[in-house]
Amino acid sequence: MRRKKTNGGITLIALVITIIVLLILAGVSIAMLTGDNGILTKAQVAAEKTNEAKAKEKVQVAVMGSYGEDGKLNYSELKTNLDSVEGIVKSTVPEEITEESFDLKVTVDGYNIIIKKNGEVSVEGVSVGDNDNKPEELPDNTETTEAGTIVKLPSNWLSTVPDEIETNNGTVTIPSKKIANVYAVSDGAGNTIPVPYGFYYVGGTVNSGVVISDSEEDKNKFKGQEDVPAGASYNSNGTVNKDSSELKGNQFVWIPCEAKDYAKINFGKQNATGWDTSTNTAELLPIQKYSGFYVGRYEAGTSEVTLSGGVKWENASTGSTNSQGWVWQNGNFVSSKVTGGKITSKAGEIPYYHADYTTAMEMSKNMISTEYVQSGLITGTMWDAMMRFMATDKSSYSDLKSSNWGNYNNNTSVTYTAGRGRYLAVNSSNGSTSNAAVADNSYHYGIRTTASSEGVKRKNLYDVAGNQWEWTQESAYITNDSNLIYNLRGGGFSNVYTGNPVCYRGCYYAARTYTSAGFRPALFLK
Repeated sequence: MRRKKTNGGITLIALVITIIVLLILAGVSIAMLTGDNGILTKAQVAAEKTNEAKAKEKVQVAVMGSYGEDGKLNYSELKTNLDSVEGIVKSTVPEEITEESFDLKVTVDGYNIIIKKNGEVSVEGVSVGDNDNKPEELPDNTETTEAGTIVKLPSNWLSTVPDEIETNNGTVTIPSKKIANVYAVSDGAGNTIPVPYGFYYVGGTVNSGVVISDSEEDKNKFKGQEDVPAGASYNSNGTVNKDSSELKGNQFVWIPCEAKDYAKINFGKQNATGWDTSTNTAELLPIQKYSGFYVGRYEAGTSEVTLSGGVKWENASTGSTNSQGWVWQNGNFVSSKVTGGKITSKAGEIPYYHADYTTAMEMSKNMISTEYVQSGLITGTMWDAMMRFMATDKSSYSDLKSSNWGNYNNNTSVTYTAGRGRYLAVNSSNGSTSNAAVADNSYHYGIRTTASSEGVKRKNLYDVAGNQWEWTQESAYITNDSNLIYNLRGGGFSNVYTGNPVCYRGCYYAARTYTSAGFRPALFLK
């Protein structure tokens, strides 16, 4: 009988299938090792984070050892301690550390470490404090979420960027990661507010005006309150007592605005024959992303501005001065010798007066600059969007055109019990702001300190109507002169508010200045 032949070999189909399976298994293994969530990648990330933390810890130790018995950071000790940190790049440590040195950036073991004036230490590009919370671990924002709670970020506030991790063997590139320049905070009324890193929620709601501060001491100070007071305590002479003030940092107010509404408004109130009615396209990008923007809560203040010789502006004595130390030169109070320092956005400050347009631009830009946010001079569109937010009559803006609020010279409806400003003594019984003589025997209307009365506040913003005229980045077209001309808004202390109300577009030559010309900074989110 013939035996049946059997085939003990492997068919071609079986071989192909085997090879495919092996390739799949190899691919899975490689992915497990090297992918975004691979073992090797995670190990490299962990090593990177460990080295990063070590560099940060070295600086933290140096900072902690630099506090004096008074509880304040000793800059001389900080200089000595930083110089002795192992792995620090000596050239990144200033020859002398002063208040102007902060935020101080030093490089340790290849990492840029940021030291804030309050002693807070962080790695550049890495958030600190509450901002360390991972987005996926944060709660959703609901109607019942407590004000000041850090919540999940809306997806459109995140950006996708390539992520590179440097290793000893070269650069490992992970395809992408999600980053944000802001963290999300609940206002307690169901609204989610973008707060740039380095700032903290103070209080207020979207409807009343959310207030943020760059001082962690102010965090949640008035959470759950729609009305956020200036937080300033005044001395008997009307000047602010900064040691007892409740709010310590520079403050900004959130102006909610959708991109479709971010446009200039013609209020029919101007002295220019024409003005730029367009909006810079670049301005719209953060509005489209965040649906709003931040403006300074107060007019630009001067307590951190310095003159030649390092003298604080308010204490300056050049030529002759009035009794409060305002600089008197060539027949007028001027500010031509500003050489450094930064403006403030705080209550009880002497407003930056006699500002020309270039000064307003430069001082606003130099106020705050981080990888998350850039300060700058308020624009014309920002001003109009702020007007829309503040108006009680949003159809014809009648309240903005014939205002009876603000700190103008003839507004006796507001009693100024504090923050009497300069040049005059205010009649506390009726808030009268008539002319008054000062030490130079001349007569002047009175510039008040910022937030001199709760009566000049609306939507948690102070001094928008009156006190200083405020430069904006809006050009005016007047054909009788070749000089650049820009618009000022808000009226001034020497003006009658019914003639020059808060929405009024005044204009002036960019290179010129006068006593009631000031400005207000804004924040441009990145």
